[in-house]
Amino acid sequence: KTLGVWFVSLLGFATIASSSVVAAENDSSSQIVKVKTELLAQAILHAQTNMQESDQLIKNIMEGDIDALYSVAVDINAHKEDTADDPADDANDEGKEPKNENRITSMMIWHELADGAAKHAPSALALGRSYETGNKTMALRYFAQASGDPSSRATRTEAQYGGGRAAAELEEYAGALDFYRKCHGNAAAAEEEEDEDEVASETSEKCKMEYKILSSEIRGERMTPQGGVMGIVKMFGVASLDGFPKSGTPEFDFWTDAVAHLDNYQTVVQKGIEKGDLSMVMEGAESLLTAQDSLDDLRSTYGNGDGMSQLQDYLADRLNILIKSMVKGHEGFGGHDEF
Repeated sequence: KTLGVWFVSLLGFATIASSSVVAAENDSSSQIVKVKTELLAQAILHAQTNMQESDQLIKNIMEGDIDALYSVAVDINAHKEDTADDPADDANDEGKEPKNENRITSMMIWHELADGAAKHAPSALALGRSYETGNKTMALRYFAQASGDPSSRATRTEAQYGGGRAAAELEEYAGALDFYRKCHGNAAAAEEEEDEDEVASETSEKCKMEYKILSSEIRGERMTPQGGVMGIVKMFGVASLDGFPKSGTPEFDFWTDAVAHLDNYQTVVQKGIEKGDLSMVMEGAESLLTAQDSLDDLRSTYGNGDGMSQLQDYLADRLNILIKSMVKGHEGFGGHDEF
């Protein structure tokens, strides 16, 4: 059947002439969105032929009800296609994976919902999962979008778990740790709010495990984060499941003081090198020494299990090695490129 034949015959519904569905009055609390006509038509046909209570569902789809569109896309995605209608097609495509038109259709609907003004988090999560096996960058993009969902802890937690896995595969280790850390934190938040969410709770435990595995791998393989000094600084901030160092504490002051002087070093030395001004280079070297002092205070007070995580101990050690190397480099004129 062609799109036009079955579309105009659907249960006496009004014909849609425009290229998108305009929001209509809807008594439900669900959000109303615009969807391309061809996708709407495919959603209606699938609902009519494959889903229960299709009359009300089709009415909701026609009105642009976002929950109805999302649910039908989920059902389309799960619906198995008959791939043997034409034996000749199978013969011609021998050795190739058959196209999954249902998967493509469902993803196109999710894109409409996730990419449009609604920024629909469940659709973004579905896209993250759909891209996960083939396009890690796209998967990460949509997991990141869904991870900010304020309305559903389960959606947020699942997205953070997926984002952590995708980021780790892309070797964006600081980002992966951050996703896993936030994911695990949802369990504590749910406990405080006495909000038992079994899915979020189970996923947060998986995130905790993935976090520990990745942390161990970084230490075991003696990885130095990409980006040199500032790469280490970025990872240090997400290298503790407990959120060490917490704002407003002495350890936080030690750490932020070290970071501030490292940042000052980068700025001042770069300008000094550009201008050929030795005094600025030496000023930068002083900032480097001050940063090292603050880092030493942090390590001696909170290292070796007294607050810092094992990964933070490791990162602080790597940072100290780089700082010493840069200080040595200032015995002559010019800086180092560890930043």
